[in-house]
Amino acid sequence: MGMGAEHAEERLAFDITNPWWGEHVARYHYAASFVKGKRVLDVACGTGFGLEILAAHCDLLVGVDRDEKTLSEVRERILPPTQLIAADACKLPFPDSFFDVAVSFETLEHLSDRSGFVQELARVVAPMGVVILSTPNALVTHPKNGKPYNPHHLYEYTPSELSQMLLAEFGEVTLFGQVVDPRFVIPPFSDLQKQMPPTPWNRLGATIRRLLYRMPASMRDRVSRALWHHTFFPQKTDFQFSRERVDDAAVLLAVCRAKSGRTNA
Repeated sequence: MGMGAEHAEERLAFDITNPWWGEHVARYHYAASFVKGKRVLDVACGTGFGLEILAAHCDLLVGVDRDEKTLSEVRERILPPTQLIAADACKLPFPDSFFDVAVSFETLEHLSDRSGFVQELARVVAPMGVVILSTPNALVTHPKNGKPYNPHHLYEYTPSELSQMLLAEFGEVTLFGQVVDPRFVIPPFSDLQKQMPPTPWNRLGATIRRLLYRMPASMRDRVSRALWHHTFFPQKTDFQFSRERVDDAAVLLAVCRAKSGRTNA
């Protein structure tokens, strides 16, 4: 199964006021450093916010998503050299080794045929090409008996599980943890706040954040800057990708390099 209706319910809208906007956009800005002058594929491109970031750097950009309705809305906004194609993430309609770089963020956890998806990414990327993907970290999300708490997710990986699966298809895999800047002493999201030591100061900070959340965005940002010297929700520049923070990061980002001399079947 590729990207189906269950994922559509969790699409990130094209909305800069969304609490998770900065986290998602930061991944595309990180990937942009790999795509200059390249032929690039974005699988499960969704509402297309990442396409605009990548298109500014690459020679050719193709966005794939299963939802034609979403793609039709994106077409009104995205300019060449971007092409948009409705397709199944596990049955990509491209020749072997067609792209130099492929990205797919927050896709893997939604799929039943996850190995097939990874094999497809490896197939369409040229020898020595790069695949960049992200997925939640099971060491942080703590699935119960293997079942994620997020109802839209089918499976979430620990870092070792993710590395093992990716190394079956790629010659080199480097994992990074996506973490918020340490200036955010009180983590911006409730799931991360639950991992903080239950000190009185931490409990007070979390309570203040919950109260500020009810305020209009402009007001809570002013208060947040006065208290903590940053916006209420982190922006794209407030995230870091750290090889040392793989175990405790909420999101894992993998940079995979195709096997040299690989022959696609």
